[in-house]
Order: sequence, then C-alpha cells, then structure tokens
Amino acid sequence: MSEKKQKRVDAQSSSFREIVNGEYVDAPEAGKPSKPGPASDKHIRAEFTDGEPKIVENSLKNSVAEGVFNSASSSIQSSYTTPLALALGASNAEIGILNSLQNLASTVSHVPGAMLTKYFSRKSIWLVSQILSRILIWIPILLLPFLSIENRIWILIILLALSNFFLYIRSPAWSSLMGDLVPMNIRGRYFGKRNMLVGVSGVLATLAAGFLLIYYGFASIFLLSIAFAVAAIFFFMRMYEPPMKRIFHYTYSLSFDPKGWYNAMRINREFVIFTSYMTFMNFAVDVAAPFYAVYMLKNMSMGYEWFAIAVVIGALARAATQQYWGKLNDRFGNRKILIIAGFLGCFVPFGWMLVSNVWHVLIIKIYDGVIFAGFDLVVFNYLLEVAPAKSRPKYIAAHNFFTGFGTVFGDLAGALLALMLGNASFFLLAGLQLVFLASFLLRLSCLSFLFVIKNIEVKQNKLVPVRYVFWQAIAVEPARGIRHAVIFTFRYPSHVEKDIRDSLKKLEYKLKLKMNL
Repeated sequence: MSEKKQKRVDAQSSSFREIVNGEYVDAPEAGKPSKPGPASDKHIRAEFTDGEPKIVENSLKNSVAEGVFNSASSSIQSSYTTPLALALGASNAEIGILNSLQNLASTVSHVPGAMLTKYFSRKSIWLVSQILSRILIWIPILLLPFLSIENRIWILIILLALSNFFLYIRSPAWSSLMGDLVPMNIRGRYFGKRNMLVGVSGVLATLAAGFLLIYYGFASIFLLSIAFAVAAIFFFMRMYEPPMKRIFHYTYSLSFDPKGWYNAMRINREFVIFTSYMTFMNFAVDVAAPFYAVYMLKNMSMGYEWFAIAVVIGALARAATQQYWGKLNDRFGNRKILIIAGFLGCFVPFGWMLVSNVWHVLIIKIYDGVIFAGFDLVVFNYLLEVAPAKSRPKYIAAHNFFTGFGTVFGDLAGALLALMLGNASFFLLAGLQLVFLASFLLRLSCLSFLFVIKNIEVKQNKLVPVRYVFWQAIAVEPARGIRHAVIFTFRYPSHVEKDIRDSLKKLEYKLKLKMNL
C-alpha cells in the first residue's frame, strides 16, 4: 500500500529516501558479494560465505515447513468461516458485511505494517501477528457455538475483521525478510517448490476439515487450525533473520489534487482504463462471490463433505490450468486473453443461477477455476506492462488500492441486495439467484472497458525512449530527474547510489578545501 506524502504531476508523488529495505545482504565475513552458484537447493550455500551457508539453508527449509503448516491453518479458517456464520444464524446480508469488513481490514493493514518495519525486527512483527491473528483471536471464535449470548454474529464479524487486520499487517515484514534470505538466482525455483507444497497442504487440510466437521463440529477443526499455527511458529522461529541493507528506494504517496489527477489520467490513459475496469469488475464479482457458499449450504442443503470437495475441485482446476493459460498468453498476447477470460468470467454467476444439484455445483466450480486461472494470470501480466516501468511500484500500489475498494464495496452492495431481494422473485429466479443475476449483468457491463484496452506494443521494462528519459530528467523532476533516469535506465540502483555518494563526498571535500584557502 502506498504511503501519503507530497504531490507530483501524475497525482502520486515519489521522493528518494534512504530506508531499510529487504535486499540481498553481502556476507560479513567476505565483505563482498559471493559468486553466483547454480540454482539448486544443494548449491544454496554457494550464495553465502563460510559462516552463513548452513544457517541460511536450514532457514529456507524451515520456511517451507512454516508455509505448509500456515497454509493448512489458513485454509481451514478461511474456508469454514462462512459455514460457521450460517450455523450461528447469520443472514445473507450479514454474510456480505462479514466479507466486506474482512477485505477492508486486509486492505488498510499494509500501511501500518510497513511503518512497523522501521521500529521492530521482522521476526517479532511476524510472531506477534501470528499469535494474534491465528491463535488468540480464534480461541473465542471456536467457543462461540457453545455460548448462549446475544449478537454472536456481530462478535464473529468483529473478531474476523481483527484477525484479517493483524494477519496482513505482517506482509511487508515477511516480504522483506524473504527478500533478504532467499538468494536471487534461486528465488523462482525455491518459491515454486514452496508454493506447490503450500498449495497441496491447503487443499488436503480443507478436505480433511470438511469430513472432521461432520463428526466433531466447528470447534474441532478450528482447534486443529490453531495447532497448525503453533507448529508454524516453531519452524519460523528457527529461521535466520539477516540484517537489512540500506539502499535508496522510492516512497510513494497519494495526492488529492484534482489537476494532478487529470494530468495522471491524460498521461497514463491505458493504466487508468485498465484500473477502472478491474475496480468495476471486482465490484461486480464480489456482489455475488460471498454467497456461493451460502447457496450451497443453505439453499441446496449441501453437506460439509461435499462443500469441501467442491472447494478443493475448484482450487485444483485453477492450479492445473495455469500453465495452459500461460502458453496462450505468450502466443496471443495479454489483450486478447484478457478479453476472452473477462467475457467467459461473466457467466460464472449465470451458472450459479441454474444449479440444482451437487454435480452442477462441481461443474461450475471447475469452470470458475479454469476461467479465473487465466483471468488472474493475464491481469497481473498486463498490469506489469501498462504500469510505467520507472514508477511501477507506485502504480501497482495505486491499482491495488482502488481495486481493493472495489471488492469492499462489492461485498457491501451484495449484502444490500441480499437483504432487499431475500423474498423477491423474478420469473423462475428468487432470493440469491437474483443477486447472481445482478452480478452477471454488472460483469457484462464491464465488457465495455475491454474494447478500449489496447495492446502495449513496446514493453517498457525492455525499451525506454531517449526523449522520455530526457524529459523526465530536465522538466518533470529537475532536482532528482537525472538520478531517477539513470537508475531506471541501467537498473543498478545500489551501484548508482554508491557512485553518487562518492561524487558528493569529493565535491564537499573540494569546497571545504577552497574555503580554507
């Protein structure tokens, strides 16, 4: 998330500040970067000096174990909160509010999370976050079914919002820590392996919890999730936290100057169109998304075991087709795949309007998983292309900010529609089916954005026009433009920083020498 500071012409300002950021830290014994080694687990130690390889290698293994246990805990807690709310008597509107506040909490937590890294160690931030979000807050949640008190639903909503806030507040610290810990040349392979094991763990935990729930109730599966969270702490605390390196880095802010916003939209038209599309699309999707589980469990009276199977099949369909969509994306380009996936994604709520048995649910879950596997992939790729490379982190932060609030307001709109249309009917549709119809129509209306989205012919991370660099240097940011342009063009910020510092020290020395003369 972006931090709030001064303004510039594109409505979001940036300034060079020296901050602590997670990058690869040279081993202290050698005093210089180690030689790159092959990208394999057995050569991880080649990235470090004699004093560090074992502890770093063990840390990477412990991180995998931590991820496996945390994924199991997270999958159980996130998959079965809606079933728990329904078991406590939540209305459809309250389900929408529950999802909305959870998304809002996770959206706003990144800014304080980034600020905490300036004052506390990253491991301590993660530990406090884990204890609060995965353990302490879930103790009263698992006890709620046994308590005969009023407003249990609202207590659950508040507790889940707090859990999400404290969970995502550690994201900047965790990202920084892993950025320091994992050698650059094995990151793809390492995180690929880690993500695979994490995904398998989540799928198995979700499936097992569905069957445990039938015989032992919600308290048993949430107690199991707490046990997994405690096990994750054991492995995480065995990880090594390397020191952070001081580098020059951008800080970003959001300006509310109308002129700046107009200039930003005029200069970055493709980015604005794409972000607008994703904001409205997220709104349209989340009008219905929180209520699929409600429809399965409440309207169709589906058992928890079939609910778990449906969730798992959807996740497997998404994972199995990622590579397929990646090949299509490389062959035909982002825009064409975005149009196809965006169009096909409109029909997910239409399918939910027609389901009448478990097999229909499984079919629509597979369809949902396949289509949104491609949609999510191409959205990420297109965002990287359309965001100006010089200011890409800032633009991505702005994109996530607006699309995140699209999700929040979509949840609220869905809750309002579920409340208003709970007893309404239209032709053969009634209740939640009308909410699905509204989502379907809203998604179709978003297609108008797709036809004005253009291909980005030249990837900005590969080629930047000289005139653009020149204009940035002499007109947009005269005080900092040259430094920005050089760092952007050559993409070696740490080396440029060192050269600039050395030059300034020499200049300062010469000035002092002349003054003394």
